[in-house]
Amino acid sequence: MAKVCIVCEKETVGRRVEDDMVIRTIRRIKQSVGAAKNNELVVCESCLEAHKKKREKFEKNLVMHVVVAAIVLIIFFFVSVFSASGISIMGIILGLILAALIVGFAVFSHWPKIEEEQKRPLQESAVRKKAPAGKKRKK
Repeated sequence: MAKVCIVCEKETVGRRVEDDMVIRTIRRIKQSVGAAKNNELVVCESCLEAHKKKREKFEKNLVMHVVVAAIVLIIFFFVSVFSASGISIMGIILGLILAALIVGFAVFSHWPKIEEEQKRPLQESAVRKKAPAGKKRKK
């Protein structure tokens, strides 16, 4: 497997990109149509800054999509509950579907994490020392 930078699209060595649900889904689709190259996705050192900017932009877009979806869902819920014709289950279901679609649109700007960013807190918690035998930890 070749290591390909996701920013500059060149074969290089760098920090490995997390294989999240979106990337796994894209890989499955490409494998089913026979277009998969099976490259290992990395970010080279020269593209780290560009990667961080794109990741921050994706996270802001995701938050914005979730906020808009929540507002739409709340509006559909209250309109369905307080309408003159009574509670409309169909209106609530339509609101849920529309909210899911709005959040789904964030996938179009998806930018994956670098694996190290997620593993740091786990490593720090694993390093914690145990209390000596016979002594209790302070809480």
